[in-house]
Amino acid sequence: MKYLVWITTTLIVYALCAAAAIAGEYKVFGIRTDFPMADGQPLFRDVYVNMGTNQGIKNGSTLDAYRVITTVDELNQKTGRNISFKFAKLKVIHAETDLAVARVTSVLPPDSTPLGSFTNVMVGDEVEVGSK
Repeated sequence: MKYLVWITTTLIVYALCAAAAIAGEYKVFGIRTDFPMADGQPLFRDVYVNMGTNQGIKNGSTLDAYRVITTVDELNQKTGRNISFKFAKLKVIHAETDLAVARVTSVLPPDSTPLGSFTNVMVGDEVEVGSK
């Protein structure tokens, strides 16, 4: 009986560790912006993420973008903890097995998020599936 409890506990701990490792696994790894070739030409800003059809993403899927900020305990001169908050929505325009290209459809107003001056999606931001 002790052996069964030990195995069950070990499996639960392993599953929780694996879930924690998967969290934050998908990120923005590149951004490409058009350069205008003529006056009035629409400009696009493509966001490349490391998730694709293997994760159920397809054209038209929406993604939520999260920013992770490390807090600093200035009183004690040490790093605090990481906070993560949703700040933008993306729409997938192209998907392959393990990558997708998306465009920003909305960004939360700066007064409702602790973004500071970086109010658009950046390389390193985390992404999660909003809807497939």
